[in-house]
Amino acid sequence: MKEFAGMPPSPSLLPQRRMLAGMRRQRRHWKSCVLERSALLIVDMQEYFLHPDSHAYIPDAAAILPRVRRLLRRFRDHSRPVIFTRFAVAVGEDDPIARWWGESVAEGASESRIISALRPQHGEHTVRKSSYSAFDGTNLEAVLRSRNIRQIVIAGVCTHLCCDMAAREAFVRGFDVFIAADATATFSQDLHGAALLSLSAGVATPVRTARLLPLLPLA
Repeated sequence: MKEFAGMPPSPSLLPQRRMLAGMRRQRRHWKSCVLERSALLIVDMQEYFLHPDSHAYIPDAAAILPRVRRLLRRFRDHSRPVIFTRFAVAVGEDDPIARWWGESVAEGASESRIISALRPQHGEHTVRKSSYSAFDGTNLEAVLRSRNIRQIVIAGVCTHLCCDMAAREAFVRGFDVFIAADATATFSQDLHGAALLSLSAGVATPVRTARLLPLLPLA
């Protein structure tokens, strides 16, 4: 599995071998990421998914945290835009998440906060969203356009839901999208691998954090 050389050994962070084979077949379509055109989008790294006492806790979210922090530090060091999303529903807003799951996260609740290890700095934009979508009903696209961003690197949770949707919505808006394969996570290996396979087949170039300076596709 030299394609993922340098990635962590945890099987839940890696697509299965047969999925890697499927991803390799798409390589001719993958893009090269240029840091000077890129922004980092950190998706939903909040207490709801990362606090061990939360019923929605994702164990692999804690496992990817060092790589998310490394990405964050690199983008900050190069003065590139960093944008955070967090899921929280305000009073009176439509709540499709509650309709599906039977529960949600209220704006102002402790679980809606981005974890302290990734606390946004002054000048870094935070998008509050009330569904899986980071674009619908938010100013994310306007923020990206205002900074002349052409490419987006996505890290965070959940790979198969909010990261997946952010990637697809960015793609149809004309952005080149890169999904950090070892800095995204979800509830199971199957869901994580399937999401990466699907995205790499027509939406996003999979990358790993060890190759992000310079930012390159998986090789």
